[in-house]
Amino acid sequence: MNQLYQKGITIKSLKSYFAPYFAGMTRPTANKFFLFLLAIISIQGIQSVRFLYTWFLKRIDTSSCLNSYYYLLSEGKISRSLLNQITVRIALSCIPEECSNYPIFLIIDDTLQPK
Repeated sequence: MNQLYQKGITIKSLKSYFAPYFAGMTRPTANKFFLFLLAIISIQGIQSVRFLYTWFLKRIDTSSCLNSYYYLLSEGKISRSLLNQITVRIALSCIPEECSNYPIFLIIDDTLQPK
């Protein structure tokens, strides 16, 4: 991984914010998943994993190939149900306390295409 990215305050802040996602992962898996999340939030209009790899990941993570990201996402290294639970927990923690008496609707858009 490019060392300049690890030293930036923004990257450190993002890594600590996303830390709950990395709890059960090995360090290499967590680093690769963090880079994947970083690519998602950095690029507007994501078409595919290949697109993320071509325009972001291969420039930051020169030691990994496209197949390693496909493997990361497809082989069960990351529990999708656990990711869902963590995401909901983080989303609910963003709601102010004064709104706790009101109903909360969580809407999930599963598309990666820009609207």
